[in-house]
Order: sequence, then structure tokens, then C-alpha cells
Amino acid sequence: MRKAFVIVFAGLMTACTSIPTEGGVTSAAICDSIGAALPTRSRSDTPQTADEIARLYATYAAACPQHQRLIP
Repeated sequence: MRKAFVIVFAGLMTACTSIPTEGGVTSAAICDSIGAALPTRSRSDTPQTADEIARLYATYAAACPQHQRLIP
């Protein structure tokens, strides 16, 4: 499930960088939406899952720098 989320998120962020918006309203809404759905870490995460979540957080932070507050 989380791996699928990472793949979908990466695709959306790549696509979103080319969406022209006025004042970034659409980009902000997309970042808010995705930020609200970011997975949280768990003590029971495997090392692979922890790495995937860390990469997802890093990708999100790079794509949505004004929304880093949403990273759990």
C-alpha cells in the first residue's frame, strides 16, 4: 500500500510541476491534499518501509517546500 502511494505521489509531483497556475493556487491545493495523506512512521515499519517513507518525505519537501509543516 505504501509503495503504491509513493509511486502515485511521485507521478503526481512530476505532473504538477508543469501545471500553469495563477498564484500557485492549484499547486497549493494539490500539496495540501497530498500532505494530508502522507503516511506516518511506525515502530513496526521494516527498514525498507522506513526508507520508502523517508524518500517520500524528501520528495514531498522538495516538491512542496511551502507545505513541509504537513510532513508527520
